[in-house]
Amino acid sequence: MILWPPPQQMTKRPRYEQDAKCQSVDGKKKPIIPVLIAALSLALAACGILETRTPQLPAQTSSTFVPATSPSIVLDNLINAVRERNTDNYIRCLVDSNFSDKRFSFVPTQQAQSIYAIKFNSWSLSSERGYFENLKSQTPSTATALLFFSSQKFEGVQSDSALFTGAYDLVFQHDQSGVPQEAKGTLQFYLATDRNKLWSIYRWIDLQTGSDFSWSEMKGRFSI
Repeated sequence: MILWPPPQQMTKRPRYEQDAKCQSVDGKKKPIIPVLIAALSLALAACGILETRTPQLPAQTSSTFVPATSPSIVLDNLINAVRERNTDNYIRCLVDSNFSDKRFSFVPTQQAQSIYAIKFNSWSLSSERGYFENLKSQTPSTATALLFFSSQKFEGVQSDSALFTGAYDLVFQHDQSGVPQEAKGTLQFYLATDRNKLWSIYRWIDLQTGSDFSWSEMKGRFSI
């Protein structure tokens, strides 16, 4: 019987197929697949694909707050807190009973008191924080928030107490329908130093001017 093709020809593979699986380096044959993987890893690293990236930090609220070593600095801090919509700095302008014998009190306009009597009868620092946070949440990030004082003066300034009187103009471009975006009036701030010798407002009296929408009404509308 004659076999065709001969057995040795059936088992013998072409030379190029044998060389395709190995690559000679310094006379020794090494598998080519690991070499290709290593080369691919180097290429990816060069492109920055395998680099560990530093995560971006979340956007932070702007803060322009100066320790209030004088009564006027309290007003500057309050103006900046409104402009930057920084609740913590807004509250820092008001007395902290942990460092003072004073307790914060707010006296609204008569009109606001008649409308929001239940809210203002128990008004506190928590109420201040709550209305300000709610007002912020209903104001677009690109909208304007400003506070202006005029006809301002300090009276009875002592080493540890002072009285500020002035007209205010508060602008908060919120998106609450039917609520004015501007409040005007006159206010009185009673200020004092705490045990750290820092000034803050411990009594706030709001006074109506004509038929203008007042800060008291703004607080009442956005209180929670």
